[in-house]
Amino acid sequence: MTIRWLSYAMSVTAPRPPAIPAPRITEYFTIAETGANVLFLEVYNHTGTHLDTAAHVLEEGIGLSAFCPEDLIYSNVLALDLSGMAEDTVVSPRMLAALEKGSNAEALLVRFGVEGWRRNDPSRFSNHCPGFSLESAAYIHHQMPRLRMIGTDGPSIACISALDETMKAHNVFFEKASLAKFIIVEEMKLDEPLEGIRRMTVSPWMVEGMNSGPCLIWAEYDR
Repeated sequence: MTIRWLSYAMSVTAPRPPAIPAPRITEYFTIAETGANVLFLEVYNHTGTHLDTAAHVLEEGIGLSAFCPEDLIYSNVLALDLSGMAEDTVVSPRMLAALEKGSNAEALLVRFGVEGWRRNDPSRFSNHCPGFSLESAAYIHHQMPRLRMIGTDGPSIACISALDETMKAHNVFFEKASLAKFIIVEEMKLDEPLEGIRRMTVSPWMVEGMNSGPCLIWAEYDR
């Protein structure tokens, strides 16, 4: 069995959406002073690889503390490769024709192929990645009635350059989910092979009162 990370390590230098300040790590105690190193981490919950729950955009939506471990394990994972899209593309239903109606997948991973942008052109990654329209979010749920999770390698499920048009794609994903414990994962590390995943686990920072937060994700492969 092979296990691979599908999430990035938290980093103070990584790109992020323009409205989100950079994380900060500062020294609090040192070995020389107290016998142990202790650091203070300041980070906004939409930094790096992170998941959103319904409480992120819906007043009555559930938050992180409502999830049990088994809610965040996915055994039927489908990958959709949309690499090569132009900057600022708003994904429409016709671009999702590869999704078969009635799919039993629990999780959908959408690769826009923007890891190179993230690594080499942070401003392009933060401001110009593709995102989903409201219609495409509804279409995905129509095609995939058992879906519990959608993840993408972009910094948001919305198109940052067209937030007025696409921000409410979050709402559509949550409102049309047949199961309450639906999550959106943004800024995944999807440059690894995505075929042959036997099981995928999402492990968030469990903090009471949080509607979203950084997470670790790993996938188990048969090979």
